[in-house]
Amino acid sequence: MVQQERLKVLVVDDDAVDRMAVKRNLRKIQTELEVIEAENCKAALDLSQSQSFDCTFVDYNLPDGNGVELVGQLRQLGVRYPLIALTGHGDEQVAVALMKAGASDYIAKDKIRPELLDRIMRQCLRLYAAQQESERIKQQREALLEQREEFISRMTHDMQTPLVGANRMLELIQEGAFGEVAETVQAKIDIITSSNRDLLKMVQDLVEVYSYEAGAKEINRVSVNMPRLVKEVLQQLEPLAIDKQLSLEFEITAPQLTYDIALDRAEIKRVLVNLIGNSLKFTETGGITIRLTGSSPSNPQFKITVSDTGVGISEADQTQLFKRFRRGKHKRSNSGLGLYLSRKIIESHQGQIEVESQVGQGTTFIILLPLI
Repeated sequence: MVQQERLKVLVVDDDAVDRMAVKRNLRKIQTELEVIEAENCKAALDLSQSQSFDCTFVDYNLPDGNGVELVGQLRQLGVRYPLIALTGHGDEQVAVALMKAGASDYIAKDKIRPELLDRIMRQCLRLYAAQQESERIKQQREALLEQREEFISRMTHDMQTPLVGANRMLELIQEGAFGEVAETVQAKIDIITSSNRDLLKMVQDLVEVYSYEAGAKEINRVSVNMPRLVKEVLQQLEPLAIDKQLSLEFEITAPQLTYDIALDRAEIKRVLVNLIGNSLKFTETGGITIRLTGSSPSNPQFKITVSDTGVGISEADQTQLFKRFRRGKHKRSNSGLGLYLSRKIIESHQGQIEVESQVGQGTTFIILLPLI
């Protein structure tokens, strides 16, 4: 039986006899019951907007519309509690239409019995209660996630200043500002400095990620000569290539094309440093090749590819590569937020970033930037 808490039910039917039949059968299974009656769609809509119900029974044939229309209108108004349709014998097509419109269940009028009403109404009320609880948990979870994101955002922002200060202090020690440093100590300081820089970069990436996700990041477009920008990045990363004895090659395809584009220079440079830096990090032999294809009237976009001769990335890991806080078997899949941030930057320029790779045959990152 339905729990004996006071329920408020709306019965919508233009036939007073049919309304009475529903009310009488309901009272046999639910003594604590308030039944409100409506004879047409307009009355039902008015009542549903001015009062709150636990359940509504809706007849299909109404003088100013039909049950399908009424159910749809009630759902559009935000009514989420059970709507149980009343149909004639053999009206299976009508029943299907009612369910598609948003009815919770249906009962043929000639089969209305206390036991059937009890079972159907109980099932619908239980499902509604479960949906309400699920929604409550979802909202609670979203609120907790929002609080967590805000905490991490503030924490990472606040961490930048002490990390920058620590880096500067280590640099002063290395420069001998506080006296001569023993060679063995110098080696240890180098390790600490490198780790500190990695941590600072991760924190800075986090700050940038939250800035993009909050919609607070402004894209400052200026005219940029792409070959010049790529050469600047390669010059910055060349020491890493020399240390690993890797080649760094830069190719411009179709030199006759246009190679100036309006974009945020600092942000695109961040992407290039990240992609080329990652390729250097995860390539042991061979090298990295950067290819730049300019725009033309028939193809108004820039194409940048960064190809390496590393171990490659599996198809499974490729699907996760640009996701936030991703997990993957390939070590590149756990390289921090760099690739996710790169995707956010490129998308903020209305561009695309993709990856092509086969295990054992290297990796190519492809950037497409529209000419705006």
